[in-house]
Amino acid sequence: VPTRKLDVNGTATASNFNSLSNINEKNNISKIENALEIIQSINGVKFNWKKDNSPSLGVIAQDIESTIPEIVSGVNVKTVNYNGIIAVLIEAIKEQQIQINYLLEKNKT
Repeated sequence: VPTRKLDVNGTATASNFNSLSNINEKNNISKIENALEIIQSINGVKFNWKKDNSPSLGVIAQDIESTIPEIVSGVNVKTVNYNGIIAVLIEAIKEQQIQINYLLEKNKT
């Protein structure tokens, strides 16, 4: 797969963004463990961008780096691969559903 780099300073708008996800391009695949614990350590924040004071929502790369370093890039200016957060959210929801099902079953008695 050819590598392409695009840096956008501002807002990029598209009707869809596709991320490479083919199993043939991956190795060392393993399930994300303790996803709920990881999610509980992440803070979603409201903030304003310094350059134009526009409001936004997101996470702080330096905070994510201590928990999920593989989705943070950069040295002076850090970026976050939000697709990685989505993968953790999927597994956290599944962990919660197990807990919910257990409580529902326990509550029947």
